[in-house]
Amino acid sequence: MSLIYPDRESKTLEFKSALPNFQTLIRTCVAFANGIGGKIVIGVDDTSKAILGIDNKTRDRVYDEFPNSLYDATSPNLFAEIYEKRFDDLSVMIIEIPYGLKKPVFVKSEGMPKGVYLRAGSSTRKASQEYIDELLRESTPNHFDEEKIDADISILSKEQIKTALKTVSTERLLHEKIIRIKSNREKKYCPTVSGILCFYNQPDQFIPEALIYCTRFHGTSGRNIIQTEAIHGNIEKQIETAFQLVKSWLIRDYQLQNTKLKGRTLVPEDALREAITNALIHRKYWIPGATKIALYDDRLEIFNPGSFPGLFDLNQLGDGTTYLRNPTLARLARRLGVVEKLGTGIHLIFESCRNAGIKKPLYIEGADSVKLIFSFLPNEKPTSSDEERLLDLFQIKPEVKLSDVENYLNVSRNTATRKLSRLMDNGKIQRLGRGPAVRYVLIS
Repeated sequence: MSLIYPDRESKTLEFKSALPNFQTLIRTCVAFANGIGGKIVIGVDDTSKAILGIDNKTRDRVYDEFPNSLYDATSPNLFAEIYEKRFDDLSVMIIEIPYGLKKPVFVKSEGMPKGVYLRAGSSTRKASQEYIDELLRESTPNHFDEEKIDADISILSKEQIKTALKTVSTERLLHEKIIRIKSNREKKYCPTVSGILCFYNQPDQFIPEALIYCTRFHGTSGRNIIQTEAIHGNIEKQIETAFQLVKSWLIRDYQLQNTKLKGRTLVPEDALREAITNALIHRKYWIPGATKIALYDDRLEIFNPGSFPGLFDLNQLGDGTTYLRNPTLARLARRLGVVEKLGTGIHLIFESCRNAGIKKPLYIEGADSVKLIFSFLPNEKPTSSDEERLLDLFQIKPEVKLSDVENYLNVSRNTATRKLSRLMDNGKIQRLGRGPAVRYVLIS
């Protein structure tokens, strides 16, 4: 039986079954340095995670030749820590790269910008110009949300500013980085990116696609659109409008309580609001792409331009770690009451979904994007029987189709039919409709 490496490939871990050419290794090292660092493990199959081990020729080449090759091929020059790890009688080699203090790091022979690489999930890719611009910005004390917008400060809402700050004095607006001096000679002022996002009613006039697209689909593939809404306005209005709209789409299983019909949402309200807020606070506003919220029959997806900021690792999700891409925007959002406490958002999302009995949401980091997926399936218990799991499914989905059971239990159509029939025989569910329209509901 093969030994299996305990971790899986990720933004910070790359497997190589055998020693590739040094150029391939160098590009991956550059990508790690431009991110949060990482490790290349040689002697592990990248598909099965089976530990294959290394031979003496590989060992000698990596120890003797690779450090100098890496140093000479990169700018700023990279240093690698190289060591071995044993698994029974097999050894693997590990090339560990710290994150780069000076960015962007690039391959000298390819130059800038072609020689800049990044990690997209478990893959190494060429960096886009937008990503390179962010790396350059990281090397300076300035953030994009503090940059000037070529507009008159009179377009900012004095009422909203006064609500947030209790004053609209020029000195306070400068201190809060809502405005900046446009020209010292003429003593003119202009709004900042954060000022426009928080206190102007049409920020997408100055910041491309600073809005949210909300789309509801029929089915699970995204081919049949039922409804699409573009959400405009300042950041506070976008969050509230998108939240109320998507919440209305997620309400199911209406029941009469006293004199009012009340429903249950497929995603907890706290988790939904927090996810939308996080998306708008942490997105890259210099990427001309909107935040997108998509509702399918089996899931809700929130897509956001920009990977996780700073030295963020997916393994840290929910532990309270916070890196701010837009610190001024985050501070103003707290003043507006949009954000309560930094570092608690993802933890709240996970906890709310766990308490609601649905699966833990999944974060997927792309080349320069993040997608959050809320599944509508119940959270599985390790010791649950198929019958118990099906009853949990009926608690989440008031009407269940045969295909839902096939996908949820990962069984054939015949097996799914038998399991539903057993629940009907036991008087726990009933079948409604005929033919393709057949669905099953829980008997209260």
